[in-house]
Amino acid sequence: MGTYEPLNAGESDTVQVALASHPFFAALDAEHLALIADGASERTLGTDQFVIRHGHTADALYLVVEGAVALEVSDPSRGPITIETIHSGDVIGWSWLFPPRSWAFDGRCLTSTRLLRIDGEHLRVLIDAHPALGRDLVLRLGRVVVERLQAARVQLLDVHHEPR
Repeated sequence: MGTYEPLNAGESDTVQVALASHPFFAALDAEHLALIADGASERTLGTDQFVIRHGHTADALYLVVEGAVALEVSDPSRGPITIETIHSGDVIGWSWLFPPRSWAFDGRCLTSTRLLRIDGEHLRVLIDAHPALGRDLVLRLGRVVVERLQAARVQLLDVHHEPR
């Protein structure tokens, strides 16, 4: 999966601009964006590299800036099964917020993928220290969870109604 290097002076401004332009943080207060940017880094992964791995520690929120990531489950008899494809403008992961803080899926890059990684511990500290920011983050993540559950429901209905 690789490591994420700490930001050098000047990189924080670039990351803050990237955060501000990502749909997940649309209209977020500039002060809150600056706080979040302190725990953020940028990374590009190649095709077939993993952003997250099932069972590994969930330690970050990922924003997809460019590219596509398949969220997969592994079936011993069929191999990886894509349950959803995440694209530019989407996010990966809320498991960093909830114990036991481990990933439930694999996230494999389908293309070269540019990501913003926001450290989960940093976000949890911000949530505790800044209640307004915490509420906003949790509401934004809640919307993602609802959208993903609705997409999974539609996918299940499609599978259930396939001709036999």
